Amino acid sequence: MGFIRFVVLAITTLTLTQILSNQNTYNFTKICVNNETDASGRYSSLQQSMIQSSTAVGSLAASIPMTIALERYPKKFVLLAAGLVSTIATALIPLMESIGFIYFLIARVFQGVAFCVTFPMAGAVTAEWAALSEHGIFLAFLTGFSQLANIYLMPVAGALCASSLGWRAVYYVMAGSGLVFFTLFAFFFTDRPEEHRMISEEEKQWILNGRPEKPAKREAVPYKAIFTSLTIWGVWTSGFADILAIQFINMFNPQYLNDYLKYDVLNTGFLGAVPILVQWGFKIFAGISSDMMKCVSENIKIRVYNTIALALSAAFFILLSFIPNSQPTLCMVILVLTEGLIGFNTAGFNKCGTLHARQHAHFIMVMIVNIQSICILIEPFIVNAILTDNTSLQWAIVFWVHAVLLIGASILFLFWADARPAIWTSSLPQMQPEYTIEKADYGRDYGSTKPVIFDDVPEKM
Repeated sequence: MGFIRFVVLAITTLTLTQILSNQNTYNFTKICVNNETDASGRYSSLQQSMIQSSTAVGSLAASIPMTIALERYPKKFVLLAAGLVSTIATALIPLMESIGFIYFLIARVFQGVAFCVTFPMAGAVTAEWAALSEHGIFLAFLTGFSQLANIYLMPVAGALCASSLGWRAVYYVMAGSGLVFFTLFAFFFTDRPEEHRMISEEEKQWILNGRPEKPAKREAVPYKAIFTSLTIWGVWTSGFADILAIQFINMFNPQYLNDYLKYDVLNTGFLGAVPILVQWGFKIFAGISSDMMKCVSENIKIRVYNTIALALSAAFFILLSFIPNSQPTLCMVILVLTEGLIGFNTAGFNKCGTLHARQHAHFIMVMIVNIQSICILIEPFIVNAILTDNTSLQWAIVFWVHAVLLIGASILFLFWADARPAIWTSSLPQMQPEYTIEKADYGRDYGSTKPVIFDDVPEKM
């Protein structure tokens, strides 16, 4: 049948991973205090929060221009431009830091500019390159860049920080690998299967089979319908709670391991990657199993997987809050389970958004990027305001804050989720009226006689 779609999937995943790896560099290098010239040793808690959240400013500022660019120009060139900005900013950070704090902040802002294209690209590549039966696995890999970035970054950063090369080498290595990945992307990626010179006719037909004909004129995004859809709000609320927890992990995992559990910098780098590696493994498992499970409706599957990702991980956050740092091994085991289970989100709210919004999924993903940027912006200030002394009680409060948000979002998703195509995906075959804020009926689909949670959805539309 051919494998070009999976090569495209792999290369795109690598480029998205690199963009986030560049952005996350400071989350690890801030603990590199192995010499007196290290930047993190000179910055206050407020300044560190500003440095961590500054990438969100860049992402939010670039969100609208990048969204317009993704709609008007080939997505390949938009991602390449974003990647170039990210790579240059990353390479310049050691120099900017030596000049002054403000220049360091500016470079971090430019690192964040590229991030706003990541989730829209994940949605676009899934929509164009995945067969209808492969959406789960494509989303698992493409949204898995959130985990892969730290799986790649943390061991590399730990080894470099512990060596004579120091923290500056982390930025140079990330910039160098970025040049390699973006060059591969430039040579091999195309926006659509029909444009790829290496794809076979058989593989092309496999990808396109079952899709409706695309309208000659691009459809306008039905903003009002989207913003009044309870299903979409279920996706976004789950996304907020989930992403806030992920940003907590991305930003403060090194600090938890190094400052609280007292692991050295080298071990922090390698141990910090373990729970995220497990999370990525669960994400891939969730994507594959969700696609392969034909005996259960999509509406049930997205609820089950989302509950595992949010509510069950929240339970382990609560459990972790009761374990003292005198038991670092047990803390690590629970941390692995807590972070790992979040990986089931790919077959939960992420899949719900693409199945429900169909050809408008890119806008849903753009909003998820904005949500992620907001989470990056506020998370350092929330956590640093609590973690003034790194005490057990302070870490417990942080864990409980995230657990409550995860449980609340999980409950809302149970009532609001719907995997069926929305009525505003007008060019696609319709099954039932849309479940909206105006037409909500206490967890039931308007016009239906049974709860949405038990509705069957055909595997292929």
